[in-house]
Amino acid sequence: MRYCNQCHRITTGEPMFCQYCGSTYNVKLCPSRHVNPRTAELCSQCGSRDLTIPAPRGRVWTAPLIYAFSLLPGILLFLVSVWFLYAFLNAVLTNQALLGNFLALGILLGVLWYAYMHLPHFVLKLFRTIWSKPKKDSGHRH
Repeated sequence: MRYCNQCHRITTGEPMFCQYCGSTYNVKLCPSRHVNPRTAELCSQCGSRDLTIPAPRGRVWTAPLIYAFSLLPGILLFLVSVWFLYAFLNAVLTNQALLGNFLALGILLGVLWYAYMHLPHFVLKLFRTIWSKPKKDSGHRH
């Protein structure tokens, strides 16, 4: 998947250009689909001056913001776990009638930790594909 900075939509797969607005992703393509840098004035392989217009570059602050959002669930889950441990120990020492409730909360917290440990790889892979640079064209056409 790729995110287009021009029309702010996501195109599925490994596209060379946005299916909604037609902008390319950080490269310029000639009619023969040769990949050229975004600063090129003519195609480096066939010499064509008919090049696509790349989407604008992403904002500088988007990468750190995405990284911070990927850390936020883990930090919140850690803080909830510390609070749960403190409350559980307090209940064991003072009011043992609440232990059944804490057992249910502990199981829920364990399920959240399990989900958190498995979801970030998917989320990181999603963001990595959205913001990754396109691969060099190996000469075959689609």
